Amino acid sequence: MIVFHTSPSMIFKIEKYGLSPFGDCLFFSESPYFMTQADNPVIYQIGLNSWIDVRDLYHEEIIDDIAQAFDVDFEIAADMLCSEIEVEGENGWYIQRKQGECAELMGYESCKARDEQGTVYIVPMFGRESDLILVGEEI
Repeated sequence: MIVFHTSPSMIFKIEKYGLSPFGDCLFFSESPYFMTQADNPVIYQIGLNSWIDVRDLYHEEIIDDIAQAFDVDFEIAADMLCSEIEVEGENGWYIQRKQGECAELMGYESCKARDEQGTVYIVPMFGRESDLILVGEEI
């Protein structure tokens, strides 16, 4: 499946724990959409071969991380990971990052989830810059 990511600028290097609240995860959709106010957002595409639905995520270490971060028990943290409990703002970004990390630890390329724009694929991209194919810029 071909999916698209829009960025406010060119992507040259993806850090594992960069400045983004999403860590090394980028968000892709089945068609480009623009959340940025940049004058000329950049459009990338990648091919995805595997993804897991957010409802099917499970990894004890990730759930333990969430439980500690939010001071909740394991079951609530597991529900947060699987989006059964909605978390907003920066805390929601943390959960989305953990969803991408969990998918990767479970052997998938991405996590299929929903956000305010619809279906998204949360893709851990550390070391995968060469997988990004520049499609163009929106003018």
